[in-house]
Amino acid sequence: MFERRQTIACENEAASVFFNVVSGLVKLSRGSQDGRTQIVGFRGPGEFFAAAETGRLTATVEAVGRVVLCKFSGARFKRLMRVYPQLSARLFSINRRRLETLENQLFLLGRMTAREKVTNFLLQHGFDSIPAGAPHAHCVRLPVTRAEIADFLGLTTETVSRVLASLVRERVITVGKSRAIHLIDVERLQRESGR
Repeated sequence: MFERRQTIACENEAASVFFNVVSGLVKLSRGSQDGRTQIVGFRGPGEFFAAAETGRLTATVEAVGRVVLCKFSGARFKRLMRVYPQLSARLFSINRRRLETLENQLFLLGRMTAREKVTNFLLQHGFDSIPAGAPHAHCVRLPVTRAEIADFLGLTTETVSRVLASLVRERVITVGKSRAIHLIDVERLQRESGR
């Protein structure tokens, strides 16, 4: 178990391990030599992260809140895949989804405006739980700070705050306590995000 903001693994560490997130959320970030960082992804329950083929971790992994993980050595993970062939199918499915997510992230970073980026983030982190046929009211509890959203979207914290304030003024969302965002007009968010 890891507590909020605890570092789980560091970029470039030598490792031959696989992690599975049991509960909670972790963020993966990469750093440059001059100290700048970029959040490159999040992993939630049921998702994996691992060392690269080179035997080194490609990102620093940090617990966003309290996190429970399962850790497997590379050799043990390979044995599990032989014993449980359905694990390979599950990993294949996860990797297909992750590839789609990465392609969407590249498009988002390269071609979208700040407003489109923020609306996409709000929908991405709440869309799966929006009930069908109820497009006008939904609450999303964001697990990350505005600074982390900015790092993930390639924006400044001030820009994220300005976009959220603009959406509040336009009555598209309201912002509550504990990072609760009420999506008042989901259809408009979807239009503005290009979904």
